[in-house]
Amino acid sequence: MPGRHECAIFTSREHEAAESYWGYKNCEKNPGHKNFITVQDFKDNYLPRLQSHYQREKVRSCIDRTVRLRVDCTSQARPDDDDMAEDRGTSKMRVGTGCVWYVEEPKYDEPCVCPKCGGNVARKQWRFRVWTAKHVVYNTEEARKTKIDFFYDDDSCDRDGRMKSAWGVEVMDSEPDRDWCWMDCVTCDEDLAERIEFNRGFVLNDKLTYQDLSPLGLLPSGGEDCEPVLIVSHPHGQPKKITVGVVTHRDKENRRVDYNTPTCPGSSGAGVFRSGSWFGLLPVHSGSAGKTSTENNHKLHDFQRLSRKLRGHKTEQEQINFGYFWL
Repeated sequence: MPGRHECAIFTSREHEAAESYWGYKNCEKNPGHKNFITVQDFKDNYLPRLQSHYQREKVRSCIDRTVRLRVDCTSQARPDDDDMAEDRGTSKMRVGTGCVWYVEEPKYDEPCVCPKCGGNVARKQWRFRVWTAKHVVYNTEEARKTKIDFFYDDDSCDRDGRMKSAWGVEVMDSEPDRDWCWMDCVTCDEDLAERIEFNRGFVLNDKLTYQDLSPLGLLPSGGEDCEPVLIVSHPHGQPKKITVGVVTHRDKENRRVDYNTPTCPGSSGAGVFRSGSWFGLLPVHSGSAGKTSTENNHKLHDFQRLSRKLRGHKTEQEQINFGYFWL
């Protein structure tokens, strides 16, 4: 995969909160995250600007379908040239983003693999599918160590019960060269399943409807060829944020699209929602093609980061990011 992945890497789940906060506060790619909009701010101040109820609900669906992925395993099956190769066989945690595609009809009287049920028969269970980057979840071994967090929209969501979680089951399909994978997940939470199903109608029409994002007022006018790109992700594993930019290059042969929409470590695997309908498909955010320095870069030593900080290195870096279409 050309470029640099944008997973957030933590030493363990035990240190996740502190490392996530440190990464967000000391981010070198987007210091201060001034272009990252909170979910509540976006819904209150930007979403109402869209012209139709259907359009507003469709964008809202994109936000609600975005999930945080926390992976506690790096498979030995990853190749030597994989970005995570040096972590093979460890439980070092990485965090990325995914987007829910659909939920299946409930199944009855089958063993539920979620930790809550512990393999015992559940009254009902639902399988749903998440798309993400393959470098986030490489295979089924890693999928089974992946926790999927829904509705992690602000700091209080995990304390007041609004955030819901489910678990990965298996990788159903993937394409290493274009860095995407389909992962099946499971829940026995009926309320969660119903909320996923509610968004299903918007998913099915994604490739049929042109979405004009210009009324959001987040970008200067770019003329007829300007194609806005909206990304919902979990930068540094923090509550989800919304960023907007434009397409800067299209590579139809390799099914790749480049954009200047701001992203950070933790954004890997996010859905790339566009105003246009090139191929009618949604790309998956793969990484940064620019010369950036993040906490993921294992070659950047602590003393280098400290020296940059002491020199007042606060300049926001140019956003040269890319994703691949998953079909």
